[in-house]
Amino acid sequence: MQFSAVLPIENPEVQRRHFPGAWRRLCSDCAGITAVEFALMAPVFLTLFFGVIELGRAAYTQGVVTFAAEEATRYAVVNYSISEEEVRDLTEDCLLGVKRSRINAIVVTGPVNPADNTRTISVEVSYNFEFLMPFLPDDTVTISGNSRGFLIPPPLGAAPVVTGSPIGCGR
Repeated sequence: MQFSAVLPIENPEVQRRHFPGAWRRLCSDCAGITAVEFALMAPVFLTLFFGVIELGRAAYTQGVVTFAAEEATRYAVVNYSISEEEVRDLTEDCLLGVKRSRINAIVVTGPVNPADNTRTISVEVSYNFEFLMPFLPDDTVTISGNSRGFLIPPPLGAAPVVTGSPIGCGR
């Protein structure tokens, strides 16, 4: 059995005699094994940990975008005379905890049906979500939420126009 490893012992006969013992000692030595295991497993655990954080951020952003669209639609349903610009402003106010600069679009449509004077309102919000971790995609991911409501005008002389602030939007 010939080994090409160079050991500090110059005599080949002594080298052959001591190498198997040194190999056994090296294989049975457990000093530093914890550091080696940590070095192998730490990247896996850190990747999972930060991946869960990013997934939570994305889920939170999806919830906020959907909530903003639904809240603006709810408010518009009880206020028949609200303008599309006011609904758009309300939607933007309801986007809590997200960067305003990343709002891609807030589209509010509320055409009035001239036959029966009813109105269908639709609120669509589009947001560009960006991951923070370097190992995730560099591109932005578009998160969108939408909501629709059907508005019926109050009969003449009925309940007064609802005023006040919408619930949950900090307005």
